Amino acid sequence: MRCALSPLSMRVRADQCYQELADTGSNVRMFTVFEGQRFLGLVSERQAVLFPDGLFSDLVDLRSSHPLTEEAPLELAIDLLQGAREDFLPVLDVKGEFLGVVTSASLFAALSKSEHLLSEGCTSLIQLLQAELDNSRIAASVFETTSEGIMVTDAQARIIAVNRAFTATTGYSMEDARGKTPQILGSGHHGPDFYQAMWSALKEGGVWSGEILNRRKNGEVYPEWLHINAIRDGSGKITHYAGVFSDISQHKEVQKRLHDLAYYDPLTELPNRQLFYDRLEQVMAKARVDQSGFTLLLLDLDRFKEINDSLGHSFGDRLLAQAAHRLRGVVRASDTVARWGGDEFAVILQESEEHWRSATMARRIIDVFEPPIRIDGNDTHISAGIGIARFPEDGDSVELLVSNADAAMYRAKEGGRASHSFYTPELNRHLAERVHLENALRIRLREGGLALAWQPQFRLADGELIGVEVLARWRHPTMGDIPPSRFISIAEESGLILELGRWVLDEAARNVATLCGRFKPGSLRVAINVSPLQMRQKDLVEEFVAPLKRHGLTPACVELEFTESALMSKDFSAEAGLQELGKQGFEFAVDDFGTGYSNLAYLKRFAIHRLKIDRAFVQDIAESETDRQIVSAIISMGHSLGLKVIAEGVETEAQRAVLLQLGCDDMQGFLLGRPLSFEEFVKLLPEPGCACLDH
Repeated sequence: MRCALSPLSMRVRADQCYQELADTGSNVRMFTVFEGQRFLGLVSERQAVLFPDGLFSDLVDLRSSHPLTEEAPLELAIDLLQGAREDFLPVLDVKGEFLGVVTSASLFAALSKSEHLLSEGCTSLIQLLQAELDNSRIAASVFETTSEGIMVTDAQARIIAVNRAFTATTGYSMEDARGKTPQILGSGHHGPDFYQAMWSALKEGGVWSGEILNRRKNGEVYPEWLHINAIRDGSGKITHYAGVFSDISQHKEVQKRLHDLAYYDPLTELPNRQLFYDRLEQVMAKARVDQSGFTLLLLDLDRFKEINDSLGHSFGDRLLAQAAHRLRGVVRASDTVARWGGDEFAVILQESEEHWRSATMARRIIDVFEPPIRIDGNDTHISAGIGIARFPEDGDSVELLVSNADAAMYRAKEGGRASHSFYTPELNRHLAERVHLENALRIRLREGGLALAWQPQFRLADGELIGVEVLARWRHPTMGDIPPSRFISIAEESGLILELGRWVLDEAARNVATLCGRFKPGSLRVAINVSPLQMRQKDLVEEFVAPLKRHGLTPACVELEFTESALMSKDFSAEAGLQELGKQGFEFAVDDFGTGYSNLAYLKRFAIHRLKIDRAFVQDIAESETDRQIVSAIISMGHSLGLKVIAEGVETEAQRAVLLQLGCDDMQGFLLGRPLSFEEFVKLLPEPGCACLDH
């Protein structure tokens, strides 16, 4: 396996992060992570770029396949790459020491080198046979011991001798072949021109070698690598032809599997990004010659990450495979569909001349995802956001066209689920703004400039203050107030959410520590939103406990809010950490309850304390009987499980009255309290007492 190691990897320490590396080099595709001399695992360049501030030890893919040994055959490496659906596999020596990584490309190179050595071996064997043909004893030994098939003919191409390997490969014995011509092996796959060129080369240069398809005695067609030499006497006259060949069926099969691995996605069997780029370049070149156009669609499945995290990666893989099947079924045979990566797909519409035709196809793709996908007896609903860009008006190069289609796709995603958007020049400004915001957020987290808003929570029955939710706020010096929906999503996608979460908890703890004596013992809890990415941190418990200890607080004053989808993950690695946080004294609330993929088992697994009814069910509760019934069911279920229920987004007395009638415990919303500065919030607090501080 040493011959197949890829040079495109870089060794890094576990405590390093991508951003610390001044220059990783353009060819680095995988980082090998070590803790001292101990190999921890692999991190792809793409993953490192997505989370540039994350430690490599936290980014190691724990689901990666078992390492290969250096003695492992190439076929095993290919099987593991296909089965694991990964691009890289680690290789260890017999002592368990890390040697390097293999990729589909490095395996392909190793196979090519093997075929080259095979060709050289055939040439050497021919030379040996020709030199020793007059020595019958050595010739017979060569004939009977070589694993390559050998056939010798006279000058008229009539077979006079074959060896055992010839018989084993073709099925023809010496008796079957004697006196016949090599045409007995003809497969019918090569025309007269092929054989004419072969014989011309033999007569003029005395040698021919190449790949040929022949047919066994049983009718099976197989590929072989054939090397033929013309043997001449002392006067230069051709007296014999000697052919040495190897059956390369296995090599061809391995080569095909490597090709598929390099150019096709094994999960969906669609072309991958590399092959898609090749086809896009071909279509673009043809369009330039024909002076025509075509359309590029990029689509992203809505909420796939939530489904994948909630129901497991195996479920997500099957969902992607079925989505790909539906997508193939809706486009034409002349169109190209590829898996772009993750939950993204790409489509080339070669015969799309008008914008309205592109929009019609986008609509058809959206509609094909309307019916639920059934997996394991459960119906799952997905939708897609689609970006549309036209050649040549929206981009006259592959890079520009793809970039603009990507910009249009992000605009479609921002417009809501199941929507499509055409590229416009304004989108470049939008993307530039997003990059600016990400960089600015990174600076604000490092140098300060964010603030917390404190939104009070009240008991519905008497309006008494019972808690507060802290919310991150950002006022940009030139762009004004940046909506949380905008910068929180940027933080999630860039990995900055980890740093932002740490700042929110530390800043909230610092402020609460100043409130000793300002509220009744045990009467007030500070609610803090927790991102799914924060929940997967290696030192989850320490991340939440340490800031409180630093400011002299106990976990008893903090309520951590999680979304349903984050808590429902089947392969959720932080379960033990959350249970330990519960033992430390933290209470848990489920945010936006009722909007996810509800599975009530998690309410028991994580000792949930409170359910939070999403504002979508509250806003029309005074007029909508359906919303009233949904809220009533949530309240009844919560109470039957011994949970408190709080409604968010309460803005009118009518909403408050209905919630009170239905038995809801607490409320949060503009009716009684908008988000406030810390100084304004402090004015709401009664005197005195503080059981929250750790004395």
